[in-house]
Amino acid sequence: MQPPDLPKSSPDPLYETFYGLKEQPFAISTDPKFLFLSAPHRRAYDEMMAGLTRDESLLLLTGETGSGKTTLCRGIIGALGERTFSSVLHQPYMTGPEMLRLILRDFGLVSKEDLRRGTMAGADVPHLMEVLEGFLRSLVALQSRAVVVIDEAQSLSPTLLDEVRMLTAIEKDGRRLIQIVLCGQPMLLNTLKTEPMYALNERITRRVALTPLSPAEVESYIYHRLAIAGSADAVSFQPEAIKWVAELSRGLPRRVNVLCDRTLQEGRAVSATVISAELVKRAAKSLAGSHPTPAAAEDEIEMPVAGEPLAISETREGGRLWRVIGGVAAGALLLGSLAYWYFGGQIVDEAANFTMPARASVSTMAPGGPIPVPTDAELEAYFREMALGIARRGGGLPQFPDDRDQLD
Repeated sequence: MQPPDLPKSSPDPLYETFYGLKEQPFAISTDPKFLFLSAPHRRAYDEMMAGLTRDESLLLLTGETGSGKTTLCRGIIGALGERTFSSVLHQPYMTGPEMLRLILRDFGLVSKEDLRRGTMAGADVPHLMEVLEGFLRSLVALQSRAVVVIDEAQSLSPTLLDEVRMLTAIEKDGRRLIQIVLCGQPMLLNTLKTEPMYALNERITRRVALTPLSPAEVESYIYHRLAIAGSADAVSFQPEAIKWVAELSRGLPRRVNVLCDRTLQEGRAVSATVISAELVKRAAKSLAGSHPTPAAAEDEIEMPVAGEPLAISETREGGRLWRVIGGVAAGALLLGSLAYWYFGGQIVDEAANFTMPARASVSTMAPGGPIPVPTDAELEAYFREMALGIARRGGGLPQFPDDRDQLD
C-alpha cells in the first residue's frame, strides 16, 4: 500500500513569511542570541560572570521552569570566549560514570563512537576521573577554563550530587580546575539544606535566583525577539494584548514564547499586523485544548444570569456577546436526544421558550479558521491549574486585567 502524496505547498503559509521574519521568533530553544537581559537576568548574568572569572568552583542558579536559566548559562559561556571548554548536561537521571563520559565528550576528548564501543565504554569512575583530571591540568598552561552546567539539578540523586562535590575538589597550585553551575528549580534549595548535602552546600560561593519578567519587561522581551528574528516593525502588539500575555504567562519567558507563537498564527489567519487582546485570548484558548465552535452558533447566545430565564438573540451595546457555557448546550442536546428516543421522534415543543441556534453546516465552516474569542471566565478556568501550581510554590493566583469589558 502506497502512502498518500505529500501536498506540494501548505494552504496556510507560515506566519514567518507573512510577517517578513527570517526565523521563528518565539521558538522553544536555548539559543543564546535570543538572550534578553531583564533586570533580574542582568543581575544573574553579572553575578555568574563574576564568579566564573574569579575561578569559583561551584555556583547555584535557581528559577521557575521556563524562566530562562539554560539560555542565560549558554549566553555566559559564549561571553567567556574561545578558551572556555564547556559541557551542558540536560539529563539529571544519570550515573556518575555517565556524567563523566558526557563531560569528556563535550570537552572533545572522546567521540560518541568511543563512548559506545571504544575503550571508554566500559571505563570505571577512577579511570574516567584520571583522564578528566589530566585534561584539566593541561588547561592551566593554556590559560583556559572548563565549565560544566548541570541542568534540572533538583532531580539529581544524592549520590550524584556528592560526586559533583568531588569534581570541584580537583585543583592545581591552589586553583580550582573545573567550575560547575547547578541549575534547578527552587525546590533544589530545600534539597541542599538537608544533612547529606551539608558538605556540598558549603562549597557554593554564588547563589542567584531568576524571577519572572515584569509586564513592561514582557513587552520589551517580545519586541526584542521579533527584532532578532528579522523584523520588529511588521507586527505590533496592542497594550491590552501585552497585558494579557504578561498575565497568562506569569512573566515566564518560555510561556511568553508559547503564547506569542500561537498568537502570531492566529494573527496570520486573519491577516492582522496589529495583534489585539482578542487574538491573544484565542491563542490561549487554543493552547488550553479547546476546540473551535461554529461562529453562527455563538453570535446569538448571551451568558445567562442566575435566577433569570435564558434569553436568546439579546445583544449588548457595541456587539459584545457572552456565550453559554458548554455544559448548558450539552445538557440541552442530551435532553433532546432522550425525548426523541422516548416519543419515537415526535418531540413536543408546546410553550417552548428556548430554541437552540441552528448548527452550522460542516461544508460552510472554514477549516483552520480563527478560534472564537473566549470569555474571561473560560480563560480563568483554562489556566486555573497552572495558577494553582504556581500558588502552591508561593507565587499567588493571577489577576486578570480590570477593564475586561474592553477586551470582550
